[in-house]
Amino acid sequence: RFCFCFCRAIRNGLNFFYFDLKNQKNTMATIKRKKKQTLHERIVFIATITVVLIIGLGLVLFQMKSTAGPTNSNVRRSESELRKMKMAEAGNDAKLLFPLDAASFSQQLDKKQKKKTKNAFENVITFELANLNGEKDKTGEIVIQLRPEWAPLGVQRFKQLTKDQFWTGCRFFRVIPNFIVQFGIHGDPNVQSKWRGKDIKDDVVKKTNARGTVTFATSGPNTRTTQIFISTKESGNAFLDTQGFSPVGEVISGMEYVDQIYNGYREKPNQGKIQSNGNAYLEKVFPKLSFINSFCVGHPKLRSEDITATA
Repeated sequence: RFCFCFCRAIRNGLNFFYFDLKNQKNTMATIKRKKKQTLHERIVFIATITVVLIIGLGLVLFQMKSTAGPTNSNVRRSESELRKMKMAEAGNDAKLLFPLDAASFSQQLDKKQKKKTKNAFENVITFELANLNGEKDKTGEIVIQLRPEWAPLGVQRFKQLTKDQFWTGCRFFRVIPNFIVQFGIHGDPNVQSKWRGKDIKDDVVKKTNARGTVTFATSGPNTRTTQIFISTKESGNAFLDTQGFSPVGEVISGMEYVDQIYNGYREKPNQGKIQSNGNAYLEKVFPKLSFINSFCVGHPKLRSEDITATA
């Protein structure tokens, strides 16, 4: 019995020692874990404080920058935008690839305006008429503005005739009051023969044949050559629109002289004889016919505003 009690006491002592040692190990592990956890929390706290400080400093700097006024880059951008706005107001659609100073900007506008004015004047033809009302000393000027947007093919032919000095001496051989005045057969049969067979295709009719419009005469589809008529009827000749007569321009000055073109012969002059004998035939048989004494491109007294205003 003594031995049994002694052995049990030893066993209990060993168990107590074992569990005490185990508890100590657990306690040490817990302490280490808590130390690690505390260190991690400190690192997170420091990082959070750092981020907050950086954000706060950034906000302060941004506020100081915004209250200090625009930067040089903002000023340059604003000037560029202002120039573009001015260019748009001036009717210039050019793109600015590089910044321009005031002098360059002004020069560019001047060049564009001069080009625009030059193009406008190229579409203006001035005729000096003679023999108005059949009187030798009575003259007057009419100004015709061509409209390429109405009839591009017709305008191109009109310009070709102008370039070849075709109009000088041409008689108004067909004049019907309150309807049309017609011209466009050259006084020299040799010159007229050069245009025979050089017909151009019809343009789509985009503009009605109102009073003062200038239109090519035809003998059928796609037969326009050199003959021109000006509508004189107050209410216009709209019925010609459906027949394919497409105006190429209009009289913008001097319509009162168109009304004074001699109309006493009406349609008596024979076009075949005009083609073969020219002005020699007309001057002998129809001496009172009004005619184009001279012409020029543009007009010395006409301003560019007068042209564009009628567009």
